[in-house]
Order: sequence, then structure tokens, then C-alpha cells
Amino acid sequence: MLRLSGENWAYICDHARRDYPAECCGIITRSKDGACEVRSCVNIQDRLHEKMPDRHPRDSRTAYRMDDLEVFRILEAAERSGKALAGFYHSHIDCDAYFSEEDRTAAMFGEDPAYPGAVYLVMSVYGREVKGYKAFVWEGESKGFQEVAVVRE
Repeated sequence: MLRLSGENWAYICDHARRDYPAECCGIITRSKDGACEVRSCVNIQDRLHEKMPDRHPRDSRTAYRMDDLEVFRILEAAERSGKALAGFYHSHIDCDAYFSEEDRTAAMFGEDPAYPGAVYLVMSVYGREVKGYKAFVWEGESKGFQEVAVVRE
């Protein structure tokens, strides 16, 4: 389950609308008392696509990629302040929220999840309007990502 305050929910939705028609992306951290903090990240997919189109055939309208150094810095700062990774979020443009094969590949390190326990929130954005969302987490027994509830407080 992913529990988000109204402020965090609004932040994610605003980010998704602002970045449209590109996919947005970001990180959710959680303090020991359960309070979440949301940090937006820059989607570098267009840069990758421009430099290496054979290796990165998709642009930011159909894919996202966070800069590894930016992710490291956000997670390091969170850890220093007593927080831990709760999950990641990104948007899908002009289509429903689902955990795509590309999402799964990005969330894995070989046959194991890169961030065990992390929730992956996917926002469905049509024409700058958030139309839906779903969240997923790795389930070890089935060796796959299963949908989990999102609680907005």
C-alpha cells in the first residue's frame, strides 16, 4: 500500500500535468513516522534518445529515465535525514495506468527487484488531466509486480 497526503498527491498530479506531453518521474521517501516526501526528477529520456536513438528508440512521450546521479543524491539526502525509499512515480501519456514491460525491466536488477519493497505509482494523463492511477510492488512468491492500494489522505 502507498499512503500519500493530499499535498503529496497534488504535487505529483501537478508535476504530471506540467510535464505533459512528456512522462514525468520522481521519488517518494518516507520518514520513520510514515510521513512521505515527494521529489520530482528530470526525465532524461529525450537526451538519451537524441544521442543514441538505436539504443533508446523511445522519446519522453513514451518513456522515462531518471538520471542515476540525481537518484543517488535524493536517496542519500533522504537517508541522512532518517528517511527511506518508499517508491517511485511516473506518468503514462494519453493511455491508461499500468505496469508496462519497460517499467518492469527498469525496476529489475537481473532477476531481482532493484529496490525491494518500493512502490511504483503510475499516473494516467490525458491532455494534461490526470485520469487514473495504479501502484505496483514486487511480490516475491509470484516473481512479479502486483497492484497495491493507494490511500490519499
